[in-house]
Amino acid sequence: MSSGMPLNFVSIGKYAEVNSVMAGEMMCKKLMEMGVNKGSLIEIVKNDSGPLIIKIGETRLALGRGMAQKVMVSEV
Repeated sequence: MSSGMPLNFVSIGKYAEVNSVMAGEMMCKKLMEMGVNKGSLIEIVKNDSGPLIIKIGETRLALGRGMAQKVMVSEV
């Protein structure tokens, strides 16, 4: 099974499921605390210039492009 594509490749309005986080221990911990865990369903609210705005459940989060590049997802 492939690890998917980086989160910042997903278009606005689409949903993606987190497959894995390819980052160091501290960034993985930070993302996990924000709710970005394996199996999480993410909606892309904004993905043009600047940070990505994502929605997990009823929570909206802003992720920098570098951080989003490390989150591997598959579109659903």
